[in-house]
Amino acid sequence: MADSFMNKLKNAAGKVADGAKDLAASTKLKMDVTGLQGKIKDAKQEFGVNAYAMLEQGKTIDDITSAFAAVKTAVDEFEAQVAAKQEELKKISADNA
Repeated sequence: MADSFMNKLKNAAGKVADGAKDLAASTKLKMDVTGLQGKIKDAKQEFGVNAYAMLEQGKTIDDITSAFAAVKTAVDEFEAQVAAKQEELKKISADNA
């Protein structure tokens, strides 16, 4: 009887510890996603400022297209990282369901 109670207590403590680990992991992933979304926004805004400056300086559309390609590559990388982290979040949520 005492062993059964102790086993139940150990199991409950293990579940609480696992839940805390999952909560910490999901919180970190959410913070990472928010940070990456901020980087995406910053990259796009910086491109807009730079494109405006290039147009003021009389740069060609080829120069602007080249700058866009560089920003697009960075944004695509950030978006891929966001997607990966969102998949990790789904996995954590599914494990807790």
